[in-house]
Amino acid sequence: MPAIVIRAAQGEQDIAAVRRLMLAYGKFLSNNPSGAPSICLTGYEEELASLPNGYATILLAEVDGSPAGCVGLREIDRSERACEMKRLWVDGSFRGLQLGRILVEHALAWATDQGFAAMYLDTVPAAMPEANRLYTSLGFVPVERYNTNPVADIQFLRKPLSNVR
Repeated sequence: MPAIVIRAAQGEQDIAAVRRLMLAYGKFLSNNPSGAPSICLTGYEEELASLPNGYATILLAEVDGSPAGCVGLREIDRSERACEMKRLWVDGSFRGLQLGRILVEHALAWATDQGFAAMYLDTVPAAMPEANRLYTSLGFVPVERYNTNPVADIQFLRKPLSNVR
């Protein structure tokens, strides 16, 4: 069994690894046959260049010491104290280890520990069906639009955090 570690990305080496992972995420979306080439990618180059700015934390998954996946979390303006999960990605060579689930579970635990009441995300189910099944299995439910993401066929999800731990 490989050694899996999930931790906050810290320092230039970690941020460089996150940039590489997020670049792969962007390429996947740009080449997606589901017609979702612009998912969340407006200003993406600037976002990657300024990492970790814009995120409260970025979790990095390592498998046997190699960067394998990531997810970013940022606070959002809602009537409740809430955060948004962004850029969940697992490198293709590390698929099958349930790293996506492990990353989301760690993200939920982090948000709960930070006192957030809910976690939000936006997604295009046709572009990422596996991720959407994961979100549903972890208790995310559809909600009304909470941001101005202009992508067609986008779905907005929310999970209350009081029952995570």
